[in-house]
Amino acid sequence: MSEQTFAHGDGVCGFNCTNGDIGCGGCCFTTYCPCFALCNAANDAKLSNGNLYCIMTTCGCGCCALMKLGEDIEEKRGLRKHDGCWHCMHSCCNCCTCHSCRVVNECKVYAKDGAVNAAPTGTQMTR
Repeated sequence: MSEQTFAHGDGVCGFNCTNGDIGCGGCCFTTYCPCFALCNAANDAKLSNGNLYCIMTTCGCGCCALMKLGEDIEEKRGLRKHDGCWHCMHSCCNCCTCHSCRVVNECKVYAKDGAVNAAPTGTQMTR
């Protein structure tokens, strides 16, 4: 397990989600259409249950879906694990913490870079 945490840190928003991989459009997407944003994020992270996050959000369990996706991407990327209370607090106060943007951005980072502790892919050396 790494001591590295989310790419945008652990604090409240600070509007730094707009300069990450998701950009301003992604921030709006997670705000106004969280069911699809969480589903797409789970698919980016190659999690098998992307549709479940969409269904949970649509049925009014968005905080639980966001909390679970945050825990899943921490584990998948090999980031420092936060306890369930931390994820619950940030998910329930999402309008102030922008936890959804943080989690969706981290899934995009995973899709691009993989896990934190992953061995670099080998390249063929030529003479």
